[in-house]
Amino acid sequence: MLIQPKLEVTGYRGIWGESLTTEIVEKYGRTFAQFTKENSNATSPTVLIGRDGRESGILIAEILTKEFEKFGISTINGDILPTPTILLAVQKHKYDGAIIITASHNPIEYNGLKFVTKDARLTNEAEVEKMKKFL
Repeated sequence: MLIQPKLEVTGYRGIWGESLTTEIVEKYGRTFAQFTKENSNATSPTVLIGRDGRESGILIAEILTKEFEKFGISTINGDILPTPTILLAVQKHKYDGAIIITASHNPIEYNGLKFVTKDARLTNEAEVEKMKKFL
């Protein structure tokens, strides 16, 4: 039985080109853009995008940047950054959020999205439920 990935507190993970595609990244980019705009006091929010060293992360970052632009959200491309550095950067620079492109400990063919709030922490269950209303 094939387990279908879904949005959870830990984000979204899938095999690049199969259960994580351009369309899925666009969908979750739009979802996080809407969530960020709803939860930001900024007229023009800014989101940091960071990633691990997986090859697919470069394209995923480009896709996310295009989606955020559609919603008037500026992006900072942090390139390869560890998760704690992204969290600290959100806090220090007062970004409105971040997306971490990583599949953590999963094999190289995987990738994923972790969502960071303006409070410089990963989304909790209530925030994930809010995000799901934009899917």
